[in-house]
Amino acid sequence: METTTRVLVIRFSSMGDIILTSPVVRAVHVLLDGAVEVHVLTKAAFSDAVTGLDGVARVWTIDRTTAEVEKDLRDVGFHYVVDLHANARSGFVKRALRKGEGRTFDLTVDKRSLDKILLVRTGWDRLDGQHVVERYLDTLKPFGNALERLRSAGDEARLALPPVAPSSAGESVDVVLALGAAHEGKAIPEDHWSAVMAGLLEDGRRVHLIGGPAERDLADRLKESAGAQVVNACGSSWTETFALLSKANLLVAGDTGAMHAGAALQVPMVVVWGCTSPALGMGPWRAHPDTVELQPEDPDRDRPCSRLGDRCRHRTPCIRRVSPQRILVAARHILSQTVP
Repeated sequence: METTTRVLVIRFSSMGDIILTSPVVRAVHVLLDGAVEVHVLTKAAFSDAVTGLDGVARVWTIDRTTAEVEKDLRDVGFHYVVDLHANARSGFVKRALRKGEGRTFDLTVDKRSLDKILLVRTGWDRLDGQHVVERYLDTLKPFGNALERLRSAGDEARLALPPVAPSSAGESVDVVLALGAAHEGKAIPEDHWSAVMAGLLEDGRRVHLIGGPAERDLADRLKESAGAQVVNACGSSWTETFALLSKANLLVAGDTGAMHAGAALQVPMVVVWGCTSPALGMGPWRAHPDTVELQPEDPDRDRPCSRLGDRCRHRTPCIRRVSPQRILVAARHILSQTVP
């Protein structure tokens, strides 16, 4: 009787990081011989990115601590743990699984934290353009070259999301503006949104606003000034948001989970960078070819200011150095290539 190899992939947050793990799931199946069963452990708030994802046998979730699932995970009996979070919390899971029957082998991502700190603090770039997806896939090196094996299997290693139901997004989705951001240094300012939205409405475009509950008030203000051509979808579930994005002609977003969802769904995007930078390895991975990334004006400005976008070293925040006019020009260019 053939033994099934069971693999646990761990990544707790954030939504963008969860989406970025999707090529790893497929790579595990390609690299390992025989029957393979991939499980994913994440936070409940981000499970929409992997529940029903092709190649995932089961999704395990926690709300607060790993103690919620440790015993049940031990009962499953995993052969390998692929730790893409690499912190104390994922360490608790690995330690708990070592106490179970059989032997569990740990594969832990190299987050290159020192290199990211050096880039932020000194400008010394030792990351050499390596994307975090490549770091994730390098975790599987003991099994072979994941990128090469995916390519040989006809897989372009793009990001993936579970199948969505486009009908739930309504009949018409033209432009989506992703208002939210985890940190202020990534958040496009309200006056910039207003100017961009005004230009799109002048062009006869229909605009959908997405974000979490924290963005509802902002979305209400933007809609109030614009009228019926604007739909406020803030506060929708991630599944509903994915469905909305799957029908969009354009997404405008900062360095956020929505950006990675747009890349997974192959939506043309205008990506606006602020205090972070794609040099940190978190840019849109294999996005739609029409995607445009806008960096702050002033090439002599020291960037990135921080790894997470939680601080800016400049008097005028970096995110404000991408003018709404530049965003609008890029958006109009992309839309001219798609459905008028």
